[in-house]
Amino acid sequence: MKFSTMEQIERFRGLEPFWQWIVGATIFLLAFLVWAQLLEPTGTAWAETADRMESDLARTSQSISLDPKSRNAAMTYGAIDLPNAKSDGSLALIEIVQEILSRQGIKNDTFFQSQSNTIKASLLPGIARAGEKIERIKGELDFTTTPAKAIQIISDLEAHPGIESVTSIRIDKAGNKDVRTRLSLEAWVRTR
Repeated sequence: MKFSTMEQIERFRGLEPFWQWIVGATIFLLAFLVWAQLLEPTGTAWAETADRMESDLARTSQSISLDPKSRNAAMTYGAIDLPNAKSDGSLALIEIVQEILSRQGIKNDTFFQSQSNTIKASLLPGIARAGEKIERIKGELDFTTTPAKAIQIISDLEAHPGIESVTSIRIDKAGNKDVRTRLSLEAWVRTR
């Protein structure tokens, strides 16, 4: 069976005008759906990526002068890792805490995340990308274990790059050589 374009065009012209409109509208609708579902989102994603790359290039190509104190801090602490996006950072905080606790064999813990707060852009110049803000996610952790394990968990939490700070620690005797430890954690995330 051979497909002939001219033959199909003649068949289309031979249809009643009502059916010509139906076939034409169906072809238009299919073409629109292909554009809306495949081509337009891809084009938009490429445009957003290009805009972000352009703003990053413009931002990094500007000359920056550092005072001696900032230059020494950069040499001491190394490169800055940008915080995760909010959706990833919120989940990452939970995963970090659970991974550290499970490594120490802690099963009787409670962890709550509280509302995030925006950090003023003036306090962290150059950290967020164009159009982004830095938010602080806080978490409250409560667990019971031996004093040695509690100290190791606190140390692991403070040393992890995904946690910016451990803001408060309270350790109370729980009996049987165990201590109840309550601490507040803070992680920073990027939002639009």
